[in-house]
Amino acid sequence: MLLCNLDGVITPEATISVFDRGFLYGDSVYEVIRTYRGIPFALPEHLARLRASAAYLYMSVPWSDEYISQEVQRTLAAAPPGEYYIRIVVTRGGDRRIGLLPEPTTQPRLLIVLMAIAPEPTLSEQGIRLTIAKRQRTSTAALDPAAKTGNYLNNILALLEAQQSGFEDALLLNAQGQITEATTSNLWIVRDGVVETPPTTVGILPGITRATLLKIVVDLGMPHREVILTPQDLATASEGFLSSSVRLLMPIRQIDNVVLPSCPGPVTQKLWQELLTVMEKAALAA
Repeated sequence: MLLCNLDGVITPEATISVFDRGFLYGDSVYEVIRTYRGIPFALPEHLARLRASAAYLYMSVPWSDEYISQEVQRTLAAAPPGEYYIRIVVTRGGDRRIGLLPEPTTQPRLLIVLMAIAPEPTLSEQGIRLTIAKRQRTSTAALDPAAKTGNYLNNILALLEAQQSGFEDALLLNAQGQITEATTSNLWIVRDGVVETPPTTVGILPGITRATLLKIVVDLGMPHREVILTPQDLATASEGFLSSSVRLLMPIRQIDNVVLPSCPGPVTQKLWQELLTVMEKAALAA
């Protein structure tokens, strides 16, 4: 099931001009949110990141968070009951001509897309097989991965190349050979009982689910650290997983020729249950 809200008009299908800068250049920002018990999880945090991404692109977001939230709720109300993937896109808008420099009169556009997802989140028993990509992560000095923009060619190429090699996703290294993240997810591993994840300084998207998990491990008193990781560190991991807003946690079964001892491991399973508890409480409080 698909439902769109383009500039306030809710419709099963939406069209946008071929002159739109999001279409021509990926000149847009976006957020992906999932519902839980019908409630968008961490919507304020996603909208804050949306604005930060837009500011990085010198892009105006003329709508208030309250208005965008109301439009999300209005779109959900028009959809059948169920759980949904929500994509919020702000494109810089359409120019009257093709050119890299935006025209002063160009006006942003707001798109909200709903797609139905499974009614209950489940933790994969099979896990995911990853490879260390040969393609390097975009430099923070070129296009900071902390901004969630519509320009995803770096990630797309890494994902295609991983799948051509027989893997399901890729981990990308920065110019220093440090692990950043997967193509759409943050990375976590467990070594010697310590939960580890790369710091934002290596060039990653500061995930909303990542932030939630960091709070959970603090609340649980779990040994953890944000630490620079290299491919050699993965060989000593007892378990690992990826985190993202829709899949939540995806256990890692294998990274190149290294098969992790547990998939899903006990820490992954514990964090999965705690994350669902946090989401349940948020839904009840909404």
